[in-house]
Amino acid sequence: MQRLKEIQEEFKRLSSEVSQLKNSIDELQAAIPGVQKFINDVERDVKKWKFKTEPRLNRIQIILDVLKIDQKEQQK
Repeated sequence: MQRLKEIQEEFKRLSSEVSQLKNSIDELQAAIPGVQKFINDVERDVKKWKFKTEPRLNRIQIILDVLKIDQKEQQK
C-alpha cells in the first residue's frame, strides 16, 4: 500500500513537471517571432554597416599599400 502511494505521488510530480515543461515550450514558441524579428534586424544592421564601411576599408587598404611602396622606395 505504501508503494502505491509513492507511485501516486511520483505520478503527480511527473504530471506537474510535464505541465511545466508544456508551459515552457509554449512560452518559447510564443517568443520565436520576436527573436526572429531581432535576428532579422541585426542581420539588416550588419549588412548596412558593411555597406557603409566597405568603401572606407578599400581606401584605407589603398593608402596602406601606397605607404608600403613608399617605405620600400625609401629603403633603396
